[in-house]
Amino acid sequence: MLRHFLPLVLSVTTLLAGNRVDWQPLIDYTVSLPGNSTDGAPPINPFENFTHFGTDFGWMGLGQQRIKRFAGDLTVDAHGEWTGAWHSLAGLALDFERTLDPYNIHGLEGESSKKTCLHEVAINVSGKGNLRLEIINSRDQPVWTKTFLLNSEQISTHRFPLGKNLPNDLKFFNWIAESGSEVKISSIGFLLERPAMPLEEWAFRISLAKLLRCHDTKSGLTRDRAHIPAGRFDSISSTGMHALALSIAAKLEMIDTQRAIQEFQTTIETVEKLSTAHGFLPHFTHKIDEGLYSIFPGTEYSTVDTAIALQSMLLAATILEKTELVKRVSTIINRLNFHAVTDAQGWIHHGFLDDARTPLQSDWRDWGGETALVLTLEAMASHDPPRGKMSAGGRPHRGVGFIAEIQSLFYPDFDREEADLISNASWPRERKRLLHEQMAYPKDHWKGTAAAHSRIFGLSAGESGMPGAGYTANGSEVMGARWIHPHYMLMGLALSASDQYLSGLQDLDRAHLLYPMGLPENIEADLKLQNPMNGSLNAAFETLAAYHAWKKRNTNQNLIDKASYSNPLLRKGISVFYPLHPETSFRMKSRNHLDETLPAFSKK
Repeated sequence: MLRHFLPLVLSVTTLLAGNRVDWQPLIDYTVSLPGNSTDGAPPINPFENFTHFGTDFGWMGLGQQRIKRFAGDLTVDAHGEWTGAWHSLAGLALDFERTLDPYNIHGLEGESSKKTCLHEVAINVSGKGNLRLEIINSRDQPVWTKTFLLNSEQISTHRFPLGKNLPNDLKFFNWIAESGSEVKISSIGFLLERPAMPLEEWAFRISLAKLLRCHDTKSGLTRDRAHIPAGRFDSISSTGMHALALSIAAKLEMIDTQRAIQEFQTTIETVEKLSTAHGFLPHFTHKIDEGLYSIFPGTEYSTVDTAIALQSMLLAATILEKTELVKRVSTIINRLNFHAVTDAQGWIHHGFLDDARTPLQSDWRDWGGETALVLTLEAMASHDPPRGKMSAGGRPHRGVGFIAEIQSLFYPDFDREEADLISNASWPRERKRLLHEQMAYPKDHWKGTAAAHSRIFGLSAGESGMPGAGYTANGSEVMGARWIHPHYMLMGLALSASDQYLSGLQDLDRAHLLYPMGLPENIEADLKLQNPMNGSLNAAFETLAAYHAWKKRNTNQNLIDKASYSNPLLRKGISVFYPLHPETSFRMKSRNHLDETLPAFSKK
């Protein structure tokens, strides 16, 4: 948590027109620019240094040698030319098509009463002399400015109302220190009007907006993280789940339906052109020419990422009721050659190296949702009896949280109490057992910490610490872990303990973690340090899990469940785990006649 802003956050109880005021950091230099620099403005690594909005930032002016970084704060010496810093408010600085609407920061459509608005700027600063703040629009014009006098060595919070006359295309927030001004800044952010709505709906909206910030509408691909350029490092699994989330948003009238269909068509067109290995898609892609994308060098053609992407896209096409899109996704699935990735014993391996020929040495044996989705995809793609296997035991690798729940984002069947046909495990029982272990971990291993006191938990996969620390996959069997991945808290409660989901959201809210820009990537056990990265994979997990908790499972409201039950190819996939119930059995028609099986979806 932002150490200097904590008193401000806890003191904000005012309601604006019935709405709550929330705090949203733009940048905390302690997090976004760690380390010390005494030789001028610190260098910025765009992969590791980014804002809480998932955007980039940089330095301005002729006096950048005045800027120093020391002991958690950014300082500006008094002598030299003017200097300052810019911070993009939406997308990267050079992407002027991405802007921020101050009266609808999530960019979602629908009722105006549901839109989140900027209300005030807040900056933690000390020093002597004048400091100028300004907001710039996409045409490089100042649309809001504030110059104020500093006269204190003690950092304090300064708050400035934004008014009601800002344009809807905000692009930059800048601060400028003139020559002679001596300044120390720790962090900058906004106070926002949070609309009155159920906490379950708020969790879905902020997660959806976080995922949308990672997507590139031109290519149809979703960036692995929001703060990197489109086409640099795109995630196929996130791309598929983005399509599913967008289809849901369209049915909820949060996104225009034609926009959702157009973006989905762009996604399919790009995916259809990708290089593959026996039909399997790359894990990560990059742009190699105008309109042409290929596997990112050094990564792999991945069976599990293909499974996540294609099953998500098939659900999305079914929800949108677009027969042509259903057929196109089904065609991609039908081209998969599982014989090329399955050994003589029936174990399916992880995929191929980037040469599309050399098999990866590992295979899918562990019990859990990743293996399950690979096996359902095999059943969907194969004209022969599927051969894929999974180890028995009901224990995900190292107790990693998301592995026990990811399959239930797509298939409500995994809530069935009986043992499945492959691993002979009761998925609800095993998932709840892991959830209880995860919930107990903070009290058992982090005694006296804020996480243990606040009931915040979640050991899963993601960034292993602060920006630049790398990737990890922690779980309840890992000793010494200190970083919480809150996406699992949402997934575990939403999918395996829905009766506790609301109280879990309330715990996150009381800990000031349900930021308007979405959950942080991770949180240290003392709840003081957070990695603000907007990562698309965890954003997708959060969005789909929050949807299932908000629109209850196996009800007419739940569009994913209805699509999963109604699409015959998805029914064929899940049949390797469970015999189909009569009420959810559908005649397996030719893939050329899927239009006859599409359900009619309501907007409720």
